[in-house]
Amino acid sequence: MKRIGCLGLVVLTIAAFAVLVRAARDFGGDGSPSSGQIVLEDFRFVPNRIDARVGVPLTVRLTNRGTERYDLNFQSFHMPGLEGVESILEPGETRTITLRFDQPGTHTFSCSLPGHAAAGVTGAVFVRP
Repeated sequence: MKRIGCLGLVVLTIAAFAVLVRAARDFGGDGSPSSGQIVLEDFRFVPNRIDARVGVPLTVRLTNRGTERYDLNFQSFHMPGLEGVESILEPGETRTITLRFDQPGTHTFSCSLPGHAAAGVTGAVFVRP
């Protein structure tokens, strides 16, 4: 019985690693104009980590595959054109946004709908010079 439990843990670990590798490919942060997708579902952003460079446009396709409404909110700063909450997406909706960061650092984002951030709908953009 312990073997089955260990095998299940190995399979789960491999699946989680595959999801992380796929998410990392979506946002490479290699200095070229970046683009990728964030999927909103099951009270999470996938991926929830994005790498970017100062001044380089970052095009993000937001896709809501869940059954709840979600938004993308950069609460720590004001970016021209974002007004804090960028997009409210209904289930099944997709929208593309372009972000440009003028300051290096970690810029957190979350869903501002009640209870969503506390449930884990959060992430961050790591901006390099």
